[in-house]
Amino acid sequence: MGTTSVPVAIGTAGYAWPEWVGPFYPPATTLERMPAYYCAEFPFVEINSTFNRPPSPGELARLANRTAPGFQFSLRVPRTVSHEHRIRDLRSFRLAADELAARHRLIGFVLQFPETFKDTVSNRLWLERVAIGLRPYPTWVEFRHRSWPRPRLGDWLRERGLDLAAVDVPDLPQLFPRGLIDSGTSRLYVRLHSRSVDNWSGSGTPKAEYDYPVSILCEWLGLLRQSARRLTDAFLVFNNCQGMQAIQNARRLAELIRAEAPEFRVVEAPGPAPPMQGKL
Repeated sequence: MGTTSVPVAIGTAGYAWPEWVGPFYPPATTLERMPAYYCAEFPFVEINSTFNRPPSPGELARLANRTAPGFQFSLRVPRTVSHEHRIRDLRSFRLAADELAARHRLIGFVLQFPETFKDTVSNRLWLERVAIGLRPYPTWVEFRHRSWPRPRLGDWLRERGLDLAAVDVPDLPQLFPRGLIDSGTSRLYVRLHSRSVDNWSGSGTPKAEYDYPVSILCEWLGLLRQSARRLTDAFLVFNNCQGMQAIQNARRLAELIRAEAPEFRVVEAPGPAPPMQGKL
């Protein structure tokens, strides 16, 4: 790699968290103004609302216009596709994503399957069908079930135009294992959820109610450094967005990378959006 440093972009899963108003956003910040402030600190965001409802092209165009030039987005594939197997929703989702791609704002898609989605012949065929509908955009697949890790999984995914998302999850026997599985990818996408077994398994506290200690952030930094030679870029998403944990953990990880990992370069935020872009 020589002296070239690998760019690492750090963001959160979503930006429109009401509890962030005051601690992160200025008091009384409206939903429409949140993206303009968010892009002053982070270079990208994973949009999770697209998981619950396919967006319209106009919605994504307006969202892009509320952020500074250079700010980027990843989009979660709608649950009607990943969980309910409704292939028809892919077309509208793709058309909406085209709006971001035309503005050079789209990183790619996150295709997260449920824990019930096991490695079976029928599910592999379904995944192949979905992959065709998401081309040509980069797509990272997040498996939840333990049956998926197997030899050449990364090769199998890449042959279908997909990549494997890395995850941080609790130690539970049914879950896809956390950490970096060598899938051969050069573009790394990591989703950090939680290490709390009780929260993940329980029905009361949200799964991602978790504050990452420095020791675990250092653990991930070590994994990243071990993989640096094969990477061209990396995207790290904190999904523990209840309270301010995701913001604080993202800031701390960026500090650790800057201080201890010269082979990486933290991608800086593009800055606040111009006032005219936040008013639509």
